[in-house]
Amino acid sequence: IALSLLETAIARGQWLMLQNCHLLVTFLRTLEKELDEMAKPHPDFRLWLTTDPTPTFPIGILQRSLKVVTEPPNGLKLNLHSTYFKLRSQSLDNCAHPAFRSLVYVLAFFHAVVQERRKYDKIGWNISYDFNESDFNVCIEILDTYLTKAVEARDPRIPWGSLKYLIGEVS
Repeated sequence: IALSLLETAIARGQWLMLQNCHLLVTFLRTLEKELDEMAKPHPDFRLWLTTDPTPTFPIGILQRSLKVVTEPPNGLKLNLHSTYFKLRSQSLDNCAHPAFRSLVYVLAFFHAVVQERRKYDKIGWNISYDFNESDFNVCIEILDTYLTKAVEARDPRIPWGSLKYLIGEVS
């Protein structure tokens, strides 16, 4: 899918963003070959790649790229502020369940704590635990889905068991 989107973006002069590239370094080698073989791209074409630092990122892509580094917020308060206020107010209004906004705030707090503890590496966690922004967004979708189902079933209870399993174990 990504390669077909790349071909379309190159031809039409669109912008394409590929996120979390560090998770599939083998694809990056294929991407590098595609970019090497690329004829003249449309002048408006732009390719954005997001990645965490990884030693196996292809040097050829790095050398041809403009690099922008973003530093995570420093401190729990700034981390929480950054996480919570990236949410669109529209996404907070999607679910009619009265507990939805509060639970999203709790998720944002959890995300901020995890991000803050990652700074301490092995002192902060027994094992490496990655709960990034995309995981946070998936958890919000899970929360929205289950609480919306509860509202539609006219059940005021929060499905704690399902949420605990899906957010705590799966995500």
